[in-house]
Amino acid sequence: MKFTSKLLVSSVFVFVFCAAAQSQEADLVLRNGVIWTVDEALPKAESIATLRDKIIYVGDESGVRQHIGQNTRVIDLGGKLVVPGFNDNHVHFEGTGRLLYGLNLLDVSNAALFAERIREVHERYAAGTWITGGDWSAYETWAANDVAEAGRQVNPDDMYGNLFLPNKSMIDSFTKDRPVLVRRFDRKVYLANSAALERAGIRKGMPDPEGIAVERDRSGEPTGALFNPVAGAVESTVLVQDNVRLLFEEHIPEPSREQRTAETLRAWEQMKSVGVTSYSDVTSAPIQVDIYQELKDKGLMTARVRYRPPLDQWESMNALGIHVGFGDEWIRYGAVKAWIDGIMGNSSARFYEPYTHNPSSRGIWRDIMFPFERSPDNPEDMQSRLERLALQADAHDIQLTVHAIGDEANGYLMDMVERLIEKNGERDRRFRLVHAQVMTDRDIERAGRMGVVMEVQPYHTSDDMRWMEERIGRERSRGAYAFRRMWDAGSVVSFGSDSPGTNASRYYLNPLLGIYAAVTRKTLSGAPEGGWFPQEKLTVEQAIQGYTLNTAYAAYEEDIKGSLTVGKLGDFVVLSDNLLTMNPDNIKDVKVLTTVVGGKVVYEAP
Repeated sequence: MKFTSKLLVSSVFVFVFCAAAQSQEADLVLRNGVIWTVDEALPKAESIATLRDKIIYVGDESGVRQHIGQNTRVIDLGGKLVVPGFNDNHVHFEGTGRLLYGLNLLDVSNAALFAERIREVHERYAAGTWITGGDWSAYETWAANDVAEAGRQVNPDDMYGNLFLPNKSMIDSFTKDRPVLVRRFDRKVYLANSAALERAGIRKGMPDPEGIAVERDRSGEPTGALFNPVAGAVESTVLVQDNVRLLFEEHIPEPSREQRTAETLRAWEQMKSVGVTSYSDVTSAPIQVDIYQELKDKGLMTARVRYRPPLDQWESMNALGIHVGFGDEWIRYGAVKAWIDGIMGNSSARFYEPYTHNPSSRGIWRDIMFPFERSPDNPEDMQSRLERLALQADAHDIQLTVHAIGDEANGYLMDMVERLIEKNGERDRRFRLVHAQVMTDRDIERAGRMGVVMEVQPYHTSDDMRWMEERIGRERSRGAYAFRRMWDAGSVVSFGSDSPGTNASRYYLNPLLGIYAAVTRKTLSGAPEGGWFPQEKLTVEQAIQGYTLNTAYAAYEEDIKGSLTVGKLGDFVVLSDNLLTMNPDNIKDVKVLTTVVGGKVVYEAP
């Protein structure tokens, strides 16, 4: 069954709803605009009206007048563009909230800004909460002559890079009662203040903890800089083990419920400002679900969530009766997540052939692949742990979503989906191939034929194109982020952000950056001219659909969201510029003016 025909399942409901809503007074009306509906039956309109949380009218100016009453809020759009609320298919919500509410040192590489950022967090955090994370020097480096300061004994081998090295004296004066343990982006170096050092027993006159090099001044006093072991030549030093984290983890308490709640609200604030009205949460702790429910009960939710625990929790979900579609319009469950290989950033994605820049490596398989066991159906066949769990979850109507980056990882999953279909039968399973970053032509074709949902993050293209060909060569790079071929092969291409990103790369929640990447295939600085593998560009209309209707479809929610259709939820955004007619190179600069969730205005730009 084609994607478009599946959308007709709810057509009877919409017809009945439309008939009942013909003369109702609306709570909210937006008029005199360009409404891009992502609805094939009525692609463009001038006005839209909502009552309570549903859309009751989409059409021209004359028709919306009957819905305007004394209590209707009317917004004159002045020709601005309205699109469905953006639906992010892949958010590491816990990490996103922690970065936004907590400490962000990614762009920090000097003492003044280092102290300023930590002071800001110190003044915001509750007493007793550790300040952690940070990832300083991700974007900038110090000049070589700035590293050595008077009284400091710099590591003589310079094995840790010529980067900014902070000192506890920069922050001790205002954090004396609060432990601080922050890290450099590569985790090779940490900075602990005096309160944190004391808890770990790192003092003057005491030996260094095993596996950690403690920097000390001339008197032997620890400066706060702690070095993890590294191996390799200076040009390619790699982290052996994060001994600093291991030493401190027993001292650092889990974030309090109050802290997590504050982080949740801060993440939603960011989502509102960029028009994200729905998202899939892929990694948060189980307590996050309880916080979602509490905030929903208080009427504080401003974004709808699809929560995905790890695959190995499928039996617990099944015992609770959680399957596809479980939940309500705010919080839904029924899907699980697994990881099959590594990532491109550290060259651990799994490929058929070795990396171009490292011929000794083809990447890794994640732990869930092991052990390989004999198949219960055919003892001659060996089956990975991943496939055993996937077959079981799939048989119990739980949706599968699996991370795959390299071409061999994606190829294995296409083989696995074929076996899922063979053993569990044909059905509407909507297997979500997460990232699908590098694929062969054969696997792109197979994915389309089997109805696989491509859960991709287009901003990865802008970020990774700068070094992808160095890692895997020009020919294999042709299969990287092949959105046009995926679309044309018949896959449903769904978009998201992968926020907040990795140690050295920030993946922003802003969907407009993803749309920009999908239609231009350029970096944010506008390179290369014409775009990277420009034959894989999507149209603006397709990119909007990828961030709206297609992600709703990926979550079995296309009947309630994803297009501006009468009877669906009133989730939409007003943009500063018309994406449909503007120069695509400028899409990255477009702003969200208004965000509406469930018929309520939750954000208006200053």
